[in-house]
Amino acid sequence: MVRGNAKAKAQEKRLKKLEAERKAKGRGSKESARIKAAGIKVTCPECKASFPNMKIALEHFQAKHSKKPLPASFARYKEEMAEEMKRIAEQKKIEKKKKAEALKQIAAIRVVLTKFYTENAPDKLANIEKILGKYDGKWDKLEAGLQKSYGEKTPKLTEVAKAAIQ
Repeated sequence: MVRGNAKAKAQEKRLKKLEAERKAKGRGSKESARIKAAGIKVTCPECKASFPNMKIALEHFQAKHSKKPLPASFARYKEEMAEEMKRIAEQKKIEKKKKAEALKQIAAIRVVLTKFYTENAPDKLANIEKILGKYDGKWDKLEAGLQKSYGEKTPKLTEVAKAAIQ
């Protein structure tokens, strides 16, 4: 057990270490107090408990005061959250559709490029996946490059991409 001066030094060393860890995390003791003070406080109208945000307050109210009607501010927040969830679901649906269309385009262009390279440059068949990754969505640039190298034999990749979507 440490006594006297050694104990005080050990405590100072420990405090310095803790302060250094807080600063490394980006929050000093003053800053964390300021963040807590600036935080939005929501109070439960029934039991006057305070919460840092509306979501936690709503969960509390539903768990502790489930038999009482939902206050207007909580109900409005719940409706806003439901609308936000619908909007997010719609965005995900649109993104999923776009991804499916892109995969269809890639599959169609892969078939056309495989056929083209089989006839004109069999040594480049191994590079088809690399080419598809590089020119993903930029089929006009790929088509222009092939046109420059192979001339009239070049397949119309932009038309193939458009036809794959429809």
